[in-house]
Amino acid sequence: MTDWLSIPDSTPIVVGAAEVVHRPGPNFQPCSATELLIETARLALDQSGAAAALGARVGEVLVPHGTWSESDPARAIADAVGALDARTVRSELGVLQHTLLVRAILSVADGRVDAAIVAGGENRWSGVHAAKSGSAVPDPPSASLGEPDEVISPAEMVISTIEIERNLTTAAHQYAIIESALRHRLGRSVEAHQAALGSLWEGFAAVAAQAPGAWNQQAMRAEDIAVASEANRVIAAPYTKWLISQWNVDQAAALVVTTVGVARELGIDREQWVFPLATGLSNLVIPMPERDEIHRWPASGIAGRAALEAAGVALDEIDLVDLYSCFPAAVEVQAAELGFDLARPLTVTGGMTFSGGPYNNYSLQGAAAMVTALTNGPADTIGLTSAVSGLLTKPSVTLWSNAAPRTAYTCVDVTDHARSATAVRTVDPDLVGAATIIGATVIPGRSADLTTVAVVESGEGVRSVVQSFEHSVGERFLIEDPVGTAVVIGQAGEFSLG
Repeated sequence: MTDWLSIPDSTPIVVGAAEVVHRPGPNFQPCSATELLIETARLALDQSGAAAALGARVGEVLVPHGTWSESDPARAIADAVGALDARTVRSELGVLQHTLLVRAILSVADGRVDAAIVAGGENRWSGVHAAKSGSAVPDPPSASLGEPDEVISPAEMVISTIEIERNLTTAAHQYAIIESALRHRLGRSVEAHQAALGSLWEGFAAVAAQAPGAWNQQAMRAEDIAVASEANRVIAAPYTKWLISQWNVDQAAALVVTTVGVARELGIDREQWVFPLATGLSNLVIPMPERDEIHRWPASGIAGRAALEAAGVALDEIDLVDLYSCFPAAVEVQAAELGFDLARPLTVTGGMTFSGGPYNNYSLQGAAAMVTALTNGPADTIGLTSAVSGLLTKPSVTLWSNAAPRTAYTCVDVTDHARSATAVRTVDPDLVGAATIIGATVIPGRSADLTTVAVVESGEGVRSVVQSFEHSVGERFLIEDPVGTAVVIGQAGEFSLG
């Protein structure tokens, strides 16, 4: 039973969360990204029951950068909600997705601002619709075209030169290689693993079918998800179109963060209070080819355990989970590191394939859906959301509850711990000679060509990323497990079968 009166005024809470989705259809109207974010922020404020009063006290508006061109949508949001003196912040790609959320929570808890709005999203479907119809996407509000008060950029690149040069800039290619290593570790055939992926993603699709903020509510079947067909082409084996994130969406999410003291002052109903309990995060960047075990990412588990310890919560107390879900490998790796069985529900949105994966913003979609679930759910419920930035590089975990926190909110940076726990290998772009595949994917082209990209390792334990453009190699690895296959690197960057 929560003792509401004993909760300190400085305790951070979320009092409004919203997801907005503009699905395709005859009534679809394109809009600018900024207008979509304004709509979502207003709806989140409305959830508080004190929109005008709370909006005027917003001191920071924080937005992660998407693919849109507006430079400061946060200013337009601030103007729209009456936060005329708010500071605006934009984070760039590569900044850990929970960073802005943590910033908002700490800003209100420390008394720097009375309230903060974190909002993000994408209007890529508006662009697709406009291109198909010959129309134009409406111009954004002029207030969004200036420079924000602050821009947060990543301290380092989240991808290495060899990955850029050898066809691993596309996220699907990287995660497909990780998936091949997972499949090999499990000892599954290509067919058996494909069926398992379909089953896993079918469960996500079922959640999306009931989720009000989901982009795709079709409740697709496993065989339609994982089996390649004319309507479901292979993107990067073993991933078909329906096993990858969908970012061509018009979709946004927003959270309104304040304190218990402000909520009491404004008379915000206690039923709207959701508490962020703790966050664990790592900014360690180790490119996938350098990791000793490419099917693992210890930082995820370390961040999760740090959050649980900081909040005084045990893993078996977690009721609701939403894992970052750009590809099945992301879910599989996080679940293993955090100690979750894949059989339990691991999403409240339906995941990024079905619910939607707005660029650089899904973790906010998951957080908004989690807050809504806790607001509407039974008392004393605890939820966990995760984020991944980069290419399975920077993980974070945040715990939430509709009951009073057991400890004060804290954010634990586990970067140093993650570094010491992650064994690495030397990567040599000029490696030649005999090597063995430790992970690979086949990428079909539009002209029936097949490119195989592999991470390989020499007998001395040196790694490299290599490619083969031989059709026969691609055909073989579409139906056989490539991991463990002996290859020869004749010239740097290219391989043939040994």
